[in-house]
Amino acid sequence: MSRFDHIETHVSDIKRYCEFLVAIFEGGTYKVISPSGTSMYTSPDQVNIEVKKKSIDGAPTKSGFCNPCLRRLDPRSLLSELNLEIESEQDSISGKVYFFKDHEGVTWHIKDLP
Repeated sequence: MSRFDHIETHVSDIKRYCEFLVAIFEGGTYKVISPSGTSMYTSPDQVNIEVKKKSIDGAPTKSGFCNPCLRRLDPRSLLSELNLEIESEQDSISGKVYFFKDHEGVTWHIKDLP
């Protein structure tokens, strides 16, 4: 049986990205796990995200696991608090879905659901 271990992301500023993860997930912790600065973030739900220094410049592309999805009540308020701009929104059967980019250029979406 395969078991989930962690998600890996490659960014230009590890510490800033870990702080972003703490803000967007409204909690959690992170710690440096290697001499290169690679860090492991753990969300309040125990989701682990390994944050590594990316080796090439440029914005991420829309492929693979580059579109993280969150859900919460009143996501507009959280995005406003974090100074993140909603790039587009979509209606779904369950409610609104808002698309935004983080400071690394990664596209996320957040659903207005409990």
